Amino acid sequence: MEVNPVIEVKGLNFSYNGAEKVLDNVSFELHKGEILGVLGPNGAGKTTLLKTLLGILKGTGMVRILGRNVASVSPKSLAKIIGYVPQEHHIVFPYKVIDYVIMGRAPHHGMFSVPSRKDYDKAYRVLDDLGLGSLADKTITEISGGQFQLVLIARTLVQEAKILLMDEPVSHLDISNAVKTMNLIRKLVEEKRILGAIVTLHDPLMASLYCDKILLLNKGRVEIYGSPREALIPDKLSQVYGVNFNIIRYNNKYILVPII
Repeated sequence: MEVNPVIEVKGLNFSYNGAEKVLDNVSFELHKGEILGVLGPNGAGKTTLLKTLLGILKGTGMVRILGRNVASVSPKSLAKIIGYVPQEHHIVFPYKVIDYVIMGRAPHHGMFSVPSRKDYDKAYRVLDDLGLGSLADKTITEISGGQFQLVLIARTLVQEAKILLMDEPVSHLDISNAVKTMNLIRKLVEEKRILGAIVTLHDPLMASLYCDKILLLNKGRVEIYGSPREALIPDKLSQVYGVNFNIIRYNNKYILVPII
């Protein structure tokens, strides 16, 4: 039986070492075919939220992934369900792109097994699908930041994850690579290669262009959750960001832009 919502969160709380709550009674759902954009200023709790969904951090409340409590899912099994692209990912060793992407197959192997020919064939196909085939034999240290962002996504696809979590995937990219990355996430969802995606973003404009639902966090609490039309309220965002906004309707989308 197909599970929907694919992620369900109710009354989630988290604090570091008993200090002030970083997440305070957070509730939302990710449904099949959706991109959920998580907005909020620095320190709002966006990265912490993703880490609780991954089971890296243990909060209180309910987090269900494909109908199962995340606390009951082993890390290896969870890695087959969720692909995670962190905000910062520093590579020191000059891996070849193909070898780095093939690491995404790790959840499907035992501790001492090595990648098979089928694993490499899958990795090459994914790179080709993403237009990265020409980079396969280059080292990670040779490619651009935008290309590396796409390579990270390729690794999650080789992982065969059903849900994609991305932490600020476009914050360090130029506009061309930012649009390319967000277009790719949209394509993956529309082609049903993944069930859905949660993407943390700094830019309300990018969220208004690409996201089906918006979750606005402020000091760990949910200020607004809903469709872009419901969530992108200029007065509410002005309170959170300290900047005035205006709404422009374009191609049936509600585009949020700052007033300067």
